[in-house]
Amino acid sequence: MENIKKKNKALKIFLGVLLALGVFICGVIVFFNVTHSYFLVYGPSMAPTYNSAQIAVNEYKDGVFVSKIKGYTRGDVVVLDKNYGVEGEQERFVIKRLIAIAGDKIKVAMHTDSTYRIFLIKAGETQVQVLEEEYLQDYSVNIRLFDNFSHMLQNQILQADENGYVTIPDDQIFVLGDNRNNSTDSSVYGTKPQKAVVGVVDYVAYNNNNIYWQVVQQFFGW
Repeated sequence: MENIKKKNKALKIFLGVLLALGVFICGVIVFFNVTHSYFLVYGPSMAPTYNSAQIAVNEYKDGVFVSKIKGYTRGDVVVLDKNYGVEGEQERFVIKRLIAIAGDKIKVAMHTDSTYRIFLIKAGETQVQVLEEEYLQDYSVNIRLFDNFSHMLQNQILQADENGYVTIPDDQIFVLGDNRNNSTDSSVYGTKPQKAVVGVVDYVAYNNNNIYWQVVQQFFGW
């Protein structure tokens, strides 16, 4: 009788381990094939956030796992499908930071600290917010952003009101590269459709190396 109990206990442990392994494998399959997609980050347009080293436009260094089911908002980094008219790098997919969404008002102007900054009025609000862009090395790079934004308005790609603010149209978004000195983005070609967004960056594989282990570390906060 004692041997039977031991065998049953061992069988339960074995089945439990087998079940846990099966759940883990299913979770991995769902993660890498259903809820997320992996993209290589080409070119320097998102430096220093990604591809911080000096590389050519058609080269890559880092990779990102993009959630296709997670919501996104201002400040998130998103991957865009160029089939929806997104210009920029040679690859089909580009990566940019989401700055403003439909209904927001934005402008680029001189701040009291004598640097050019992005001024934002969120949809449905009246308060002006000066974006704190901690992902920039310093705000001096926004000189290029100001020039691009001004040229875009001059070319009437977007229309500004009497206070210099552009209202983001319905179902559109405004995106920028973190590398303001070397990025083709909404400051050049204007807004793009929300449906161009493939997903929001969830995990990063720096140097495109040990990508699964890096996901595990970031998932558990190691």
